[in-house]
Amino acid sequence: MNEAPQYCDAAAQLRHAQVNALDGERFGVVSNDGRRYWLKPAFGCLVRPAVGDKVLVSLDAQGGYILSVLERAIAQPARMHLEGDLHLSLPAGALSIQARDGVSLDAGIALRVCAEQGSVQMQRAHLTVGTLAISGEHLQNHWVERHDSSVYHREKAVRHEADFADSRRRVEGHEELHSGSLRQRVRDDWSVQADTLDLNAQRSVAIDGDSIKLG
Repeated sequence: MNEAPQYCDAAAQLRHAQVNALDGERFGVVSNDGRRYWLKPAFGCLVRPAVGDKVLVSLDAQGGYILSVLERAIAQPARMHLEGDLHLSLPAGALSIQARDGVSLDAGIALRVCAEQGSVQMQRAHLTVGTLAISGEHLQNHWVERHDSSVYHREKAVRHEADFADSRRRVEGHEELHSGSLRQRVRDDWSVQADTLDLNAQRSVAIDGDSIKLG
């Protein structure tokens, strides 16, 4: 494509043109009068042009720019291209993003979200992280059904309380309990079954009941 010998011999003019070539950051366009130009998108042209697009261009004696994309002849994803940092400010009002087929976010090395309140509603969610640290003042979980699985599990608390309507625990290997004091209260029946049973006390062992059967 050969560039037109001069862009415009007067003040800047607006023209419609069609993109028919691409060379790096430059786009070859053909204006309505058949003139051909190599132009770069203006800083404010947010949607990156594609071959076949109908665009609005600005021309003067020094050159020209593609100001905006007017029509897209071939259906393809739109791309917004900006150099440097971008700051979006809404002093008043709210920002709403709606997408029928989903939203994909690639934040690179860091993602930060700050809000006084937050709400997320999903039918299904999958989270994969290398290391996760959560801290706060209060945490509440409500589940109809919950399954936890881990290779190593450790809990530490100053005070721990648990209330169950029914509880069953199975330990395949060894279980050991260390406590400053231990008291168990059973309302109905208490049964222990083992191959061997040892009761060791440094001072005394007391067994009390209306009837005691050994052997």
